[in-house]
Amino acid sequence: MRSNNAGTASVPPARFFFRLSTVLFVFAVATMLTLLVSDALHALAPTRMHRCAGAFSLILIGTSYVTLQISLRQSSAKKLKAFLLGVAFVLWGAGQLLPPGFFATAADTTVMVIFMVDLSLIILEHLKRNQYE
Repeated sequence: MRSNNAGTASVPPARFFFRLSTVLFVFAVATMLTLLVSDALHALAPTRMHRCAGAFSLILIGTSYVTLQISLRQSSAKKLKAFLLGVAFVLWGAGQLLPPGFFATAADTTVMVIFMVDLSLIILEHLKRNQYE
């Protein structure tokens, strides 16, 4: 670690985002475990805890993935594709917390479009390679 003139430690941005991604990932897993325990205790009833834990696990894992992308060295195209996937998870989680209406529908549609584009690009990439038996 380097120190600045004020005597405080400085962390390179890539390392900071890598660490932040790790912390967010741990919280995402903990939130998912909370969801599973809550569902087991409430016989899969649609409780507020289910909705909140599910939403926050999606938001946290999406944010973890986005911050990880910031720390990685990769092409801009790969970084953009991965960034969009992470944003889709964040929007999916946010949509779980929104009441039915315009914003929930817009978030839902955006998530579907991002997932469709992402999987379409993967499919097209494999079709171009002609990898089949």
